[in-house]
Amino acid sequence: MNKLKIASAVCLALPAIANAKGLGQHNIEEIVVTAQKQSGSLSSTSVEQAREILEKIPGGIGFVDVTDYQDNFTQSLGDTLVFTPGVFADTSAQRENRISIRGSGLNATFERRGINVYRDGVPITRASGITEFQEIDPLSVKYIEVFKGSNGLRFGTNALGGAINIVTPTGRNTQAGNTVRIEAGSFNSSRFNVSTVGQTDKLDYYAAFTKLDSDGFRAHSDVDSAYGFANIGIELSENIETRFYLTSLNDQFELAGSVNLEDALQTPDTAVGSNFIPSFLGGPGVFTAIDDDWDRNLKVQRLANKTVFGFDSWSLEASAWFAKRELDHAITRFAGIIVQDEDEIGVNLRASNEREAHDGLVWSLGARYNQSENDAKRFFNELGQRGRQRSQDFQDAENVAIYGQFSYPVSARLNVIAGAQYVRSVRENQHAPLNAFDTEDDSGSLTFDEVAPRIGLLWTFSNEQQAYLNISRAYEAPGISDLTSAGIFPFDPLEIQQSDTIEIGTRGQSTHWAWDLSVYRSTLTDEFIDLSLGFATNTVNSESDTVHQGIEAGLDWLPKITMLSERGMQFSWRHILTVNDFSFDNHPLYGNNTLAGVPEVNYLTELSLISERWKTALSLRHVPDGPYADFANTLQTDGYTLISANASFDISDAIRVFVSAENVADDVYISNVATVGRLGERTTPFTPGQGRAAYAGLSFTF
Repeated sequence: MNKLKIASAVCLALPAIANAKGLGQHNIEEIVVTAQKQSGSLSSTSVEQAREILEKIPGGIGFVDVTDYQDNFTQSLGDTLVFTPGVFADTSAQRENRISIRGSGLNATFERRGINVYRDGVPITRASGITEFQEIDPLSVKYIEVFKGSNGLRFGTNALGGAINIVTPTGRNTQAGNTVRIEAGSFNSSRFNVSTVGQTDKLDYYAAFTKLDSDGFRAHSDVDSAYGFANIGIELSENIETRFYLTSLNDQFELAGSVNLEDALQTPDTAVGSNFIPSFLGGPGVFTAIDDDWDRNLKVQRLANKTVFGFDSWSLEASAWFAKRELDHAITRFAGIIVQDEDEIGVNLRASNEREAHDGLVWSLGARYNQSENDAKRFFNELGQRGRQRSQDFQDAENVAIYGQFSYPVSARLNVIAGAQYVRSVRENQHAPLNAFDTEDDSGSLTFDEVAPRIGLLWTFSNEQQAYLNISRAYEAPGISDLTSAGIFPFDPLEIQQSDTIEIGTRGQSTHWAWDLSVYRSTLTDEFIDLSLGFATNTVNSESDTVHQGIEAGLDWLPKITMLSERGMQFSWRHILTVNDFSFDNHPLYGNNTLAGVPEVNYLTELSLISERWKTALSLRHVPDGPYADFANTLQTDGYTLISANASFDISDAIRVFVSAENVADDVYISNVATVGRLGERTTPFTPGQGRAAYAGLSFTF
């Protein structure tokens, strides 16, 4: 789709766009049912407190409550963010999402970059600069905050895509009780979840366990996942509260691999195997994904603590964490079996008066340090079994971040916000020779020191209507996997990625409308470009500047229909439009071509009807044209339209049943592309999307 078509689509859609959960709107459930409000605590912020803090940020913010997706078979973090303006999430493998915000990490491989992820303000993103999104269980979530771009400065974020903060249930922000949830559906899928939450005078707790099993839509895409999470809060005194977080994950899923376009559209449920690429180049040859048992198995053990000291007019938050990750990842014959064992530690200090200040100067200051050591090995893949060891590297990563932000009211309606962050990032790869013949040394080390400023304006027209402007700079250091292609290629000393962004927008609510609109333009220098070689993915810096610009818009319509309101029901019509205009700027090879990997227009709409005891919704996701598969722009995948539906009914105060259906029309489409420079006859970068599926579940609270 050319830029003229994009502009036309925006003009046609703007009068009727609706919010996909930007900050400007509240859940429709709040209109029908007045739920018991939770006050939160020093270490666990309630929904109401969180929204009050977020409304002071002059930029695009997304807000997702667990009730937004609890009736669907939501398997991963990306599934929870589908209805958030500016976020594009697709599926590259069963339970594996690629999440891109404003073009971040356009086609990063399984280890995703470009977005910093936090749980309750404590980083989950690894010190090496990458994130494993499966470390988040959607069922162990209270709400999700999405800080686009530099709007995540309150956490010291320095990535183009910004930050995602996962806020978990606690005994202070969730009603006490025990819940059992059971689900089953297509592709022999089942999920069992049990959780408990409660509190005493000085102690509160939340604990949950989730077991997920599925054969998957495609051949060789089984999932076997067990996830445990708990947090325990202790009130040490009236002004001091500490909270411990524990995570245990054992995630195993098979990989079907990407295929050529014909196979993706004609036989979307099959695995790699129909194309011949010599095995010495990493292709299937006579060994398919099934023969060599391609998979990605991840174990994570994590312990974190956050202690908050409350003072009269400000608070101090201190956190520390330790994580141990074990990866066993079998892929192509060229890449082999990747085995990694990583230990990470980190500490964070953050002081602010955000919760205490209602007028005057609002400020926050913070500092963070985290460091990881990774023992990375590669073995020959011999029909899914580890053969002879091929390489070993010791990978160290270290980050120091110091950040601050200030907001001051220059008038009753206008606030000026200014802030900056200093980031020091170290990436080091040390080759460990296996024998005297192992002479290919891929060692290397990089250190980056950068300062990123930000300034913004926030106009408040009324208690529920705002407009904003901000200008910012961000830096993103390459991840270890970017520098070494997971140990497959020699160390490549990439430059740090820089982005300069200007953003304007508005959000708010009126009697029957709620909206959230951001327009932004980012100019990037040395953007990370991922090139799939079929047998591996190589990351390089763009040889020219690139431009990311777009529109993130949403508008909810909640009309007052007397016939419905008299029966305690409310109708809602929600629309979301994301327009992505990402391109090279006079690249020596690709000129001003569109960047591959993400569609230019993504539109979603949802009709819902809710009462005190039941809810039903019908949604549609329309992509007029799919993404380009290559940077030469020789092939753009076809667009698609996906129809989904869900419904739930409260049999009693304790029992709830729910059903959902995905891709009701069984549309065949391309879900993900592994971007290449120029598409060739034997290139296999396409991942087919999931076909029709249906699920049903029951939850019981006692």
